[in-house]
Amino acid sequence: MDEGARFLILSLEGELYAIPITLLLEIKTAGEIRKDPNLTELFEGTFEFRGKGIPVVSAKKILKLPGKPGTALLVLKSRRGTLGLLVDAVMDILDTSQKPITLPPGVMSAGSRYYDGILRHKEKLVLLLNDDGLLP
Repeated sequence: MDEGARFLILSLEGELYAIPITLLLEIKTAGEIRKDPNLTELFEGTFEFRGKGIPVVSAKKILKLPGKPGTALLVLKSRRGTLGLLVDAVMDILDTSQKPITLPPGVMSAGSRYYDGILRHKEKLVLLLNDDGLLP
């Protein structure tokens, strides 16, 4: 990450997570999602974004967290495509020069492709989500 990086802080089941704000295209409500029988059960459905159908996934399903899908819909653009990501809430924007701390070996299972590191935000540790790992 470059100096002066910005991160969107979001909440899932009361825990804080971060994504680089450069991935964020828009924040919407989840009410616009349509079920799509052509998608696997990992997906919540699709919604129309700038004239295109965009798949929507629940961050809780991906991260294997309990609870219903969130009500805040983040429209993200990564190297692998555009995706709607459901989260519980958007909490804050973190402007920082800190570099994410690499997760120590043994803290997460070897298959955890979902995380890029740890950031400190208001005296709390926040897991930085790996955008490419979130996309199915």
